[in-house]
Amino acid sequence: MERRSFPRIPVQTHIQIDMTADGFFGRGHPSHEQGAISCMVTSIDISLGGFSVRILRSPLDTGMSFSPALAYMLVGRDITALFKDEQVTVKGKVVRVDPETMLMAVVITRVSDIHRWREICSQAIAGKN
Repeated sequence: MERRSFPRIPVQTHIQIDMTADGFFGRGHPSHEQGAISCMVTSIDISLGGFSVRILRSPLDTGMSFSPALAYMLVGRDITALFKDEQVTVKGKVVRVDPETMLMAVVITRVSDIHRWREICSQAIAGKN
């Protein structure tokens, strides 16, 4: 079984991620506004079809943040990743979250500027060699 369509390239950069969470906490819960959770992450690897990140911090940084139960509930959620330095917005779905290591894997469904995203991946490949 093939897991990935595109090879992932190791890249480390800080990213602000906004994850939609409609109905995730229930109405009026103070942990989110308008159904979105924001957190800072560092990228582990990227590709044309996905990326992996390590969650650094979020407004939910309490003892209950990203507990195993919460982490498993994040799988399948839509997220928007803002790569501010590269001026690219990437949308995708969370396919895996490991609450122990704070790693999250995302499959990309849309990119604001596909030419720029290809350039970022190409630069990552060139930097790896």
